[in-house]
Amino acid sequence: MIGILFLIGITVWLILAVMISKRIPRWVKATKHTTTISALAFPFVLVAPVADDLIGHWQFYGLCEKVAVVMLSPDWEKVKRAKDKYLPRVKVTSLINPIYSHIVQYVDVDTQEVFLSTKTLTTYGGFLRNHFYGLGSATECRPKNVSEVFKQINIDKLIRQGEIK
Repeated sequence: MIGILFLIGITVWLILAVMISKRIPRWVKATKHTTTISALAFPFVLVAPVADDLIGHWQFYGLCEKVAVVMLSPDWEKVKRAKDKYLPRVKVTSLINPIYSHIVQYVDVDTQEVFLSTKTLTTYGGFLRNHFYGLGSATECRPKNVSEVFKQINIDKLIRQGEIK
């Protein structure tokens, strides 16, 4: 059923894109080369509904390379017990789609100092994905080496030790 609705939506948008492209020369009051103008406008009109998602995707992964990081203290080997601390989600501004930054800090229970911090990015996509076909799902970008760091320091064991009083 969802597939049929998707095909109907694509077909309706294709028809609308053709109609809009044919009318653009009239709207800009072009008297010559109307067919060329319509043909050149068609790809832009066709992609317009998902343009914010395409641009947002490019921005998201560009930001991901720079921002999604793991910071490990040089004194991490001294940590015997840890607890995790989730900081509030922060919206990254001046981008086409909302992107949120999540920071998780791992604190040494004995010294109360942060020895490990991870920053993750999340986005829910553009207008169409967010309101229609995304079904509330998010795209997440974690630091590439986060799993290796967690294994190296055995974070699960440190947190279990931190829960023991």
